[in-house]
Amino acid sequence: MAKDLFRSAARRRRTLFNAWLMMNNPLAVELIGDAGWDCVTIDQQHGAGGNETMLSCLTAAKAAGLPAIVRVANNDPGLVGRALDAGAQGVMCPLIENVAEAESFVQAVKYPPRGNRSWGPYRAKIGATGDYFKTANRFTIACPQIETKGALADLDAILGLDGVDMVCFGPNDLSVALTGSIDIWAKEVLEAGREVLAKAREKGVMTLIFCNDVEFAKPRMKEGWDVVAVGTDTGWLSAAAAATRAAFDSKS
Repeated sequence: MAKDLFRSAARRRRTLFNAWLMMNNPLAVELIGDAGWDCVTIDQQHGAGGNETMLSCLTAAKAAGLPAIVRVANNDPGLVGRALDAGAQGVMCPLIENVAEAESFVQAVKYPPRGNRSWGPYRAKIGATGDYFKTANRFTIACPQIETKGALADLDAILGLDGVDMVCFGPNDLSVALTGSIDIWAKEVLEAGREVLAKAREKGVMTLIFCNDVEFAKPRMKEGWDVVAVGTDTGWLSAAAAATRAAFDSKS
């Protein structure tokens, strides 16, 4: 198999910088790699494009040496398998509500006997050494998102599932669930994040957190999250475009 940066970095307690893609453009993936980011998330829940867009981004990610996670739109075995067959190392599933949903998701990510992933890794096996079927379950990453009250209540059971390799803490949706508004700095959200991080460490499960901005990300890095996403490509472009335009509005 290819080098497993996620697991090797987690063992060394090295935080990975994750570039979260909403535009899902392969050129953007190459630029992100050239800028020194460690890995990418291709968002198929809230991002642009479908399967062919995902495939082009995964191709660019491999060329740039960036391991990739695909966030599927929902807990659908067809979408999960399609992402893995196209070459994603990890699949992220949003809005997990309980351990039963997490188990269903894990089964879609893993081959038998652990799961029920269908055979057909048309691109995933390119460059793989050895028997892909025998090694895939140890290499692929099932990453349920913890962003609902239900997932938080069932956290211990979800983390205890064989095959849950990583969890993604989603502070935006969780803040809505806990406070009724988008406030990632809310006390309840920060406490929940610390709980997820601590319990995941106890279980040996890798952790990923989405951060809206650098201000939120820096303390999370000090806390020791394994993978930290800082904003999105759409956010970066919007901010840079606004700043460049504003530079010409000065009266000085």
